Amino acid sequence: MKTRNVVLMVVAVLVLALAPTVQALNISLDPMTSGNILDPTRNPLVGPGRWHDERDGVWPPVNSALKESAFSHDGDGSMMIDYSYWAGGGPAPAGDPYDRVPRGYFEGTDNYASPLPDLDSSMSFTFWWYKGDAGPQHVRELQLYSPGGMARFAVANGGEATVGDIHYTGMVPGTWQYVIAPVSSFVTEGAFDWTAVDTIDFWVSAWHQDWAEVPPGSGHWEPIEEQLMPTGMPLYIDDVRLIPEPATMSLLGLGALALLKRRKT
Repeated sequence: MKTRNVVLMVVAVLVLALAPTVQALNISLDPMTSGNILDPTRNPLVGPGRWHDERDGVWPPVNSALKESAFSHDGDGSMMIDYSYWAGGGPAPAGDPYDRVPRGYFEGTDNYASPLPDLDSSMSFTFWWYKGDAGPQHVRELQLYSPGGMARFAVANGGEATVGDIHYTGMVPGTWQYVIAPVSSFVTEGAFDWTAVDTIDFWVSAWHQDWAEVPPGSGHWEPIEEQLMPTGMPLYIDDVRLIPEPATMSLLGLGALALLKRRKT
């Protein structure tokens, strides 16, 4: 009994010590509320938002695929990636019609406030995304940039909403998907610096083909399946946050349970 009480006391002390840190880390990087999402001019002195489409091929953008929408998982709006041009909904934006890249700036200057904190393996990025049908459009990667490199987190492959497709990952179309991207799971390139991340990209793509290097080692890649064409349905992204890792949250839960048991005793 004494050993059990000691364990409960240790957990309780840990939860009290960690609680302020966890609360500080569970922060909204961008709630993506309507009216505050987009900066179509890429000039923070003009627009209130921090996001624009990095794949726009002209300046200033004439027909951006990024739009604001009242539709969201929490009722206050979201960022829509409009693929309606595939279904005759208007001219396609400049650039690759399959790929769009919403880019957000977090430099922490007067123009782009709220810089990212120094990142480490105890943290995770989270966000919500939505697709309405089994078309190939999807959030493919979450990408982070520092001045010297980048980090990638694979979210999904195209076609994953169709049972039987080789890319199927269990996603249910017509429902909001919650993504947890642990910092420890990102793959880095170049001289990436976790303490100097200033840019976040969502790589949104309608490519879903499998490719193979033909012949192996040649550096020449060819598709090995037929491309599934986009349906024209939009895709939505909402509520980007930085949270503690699940293990830390579990520890807090155990600590809270320990405190309740001590209180009952």
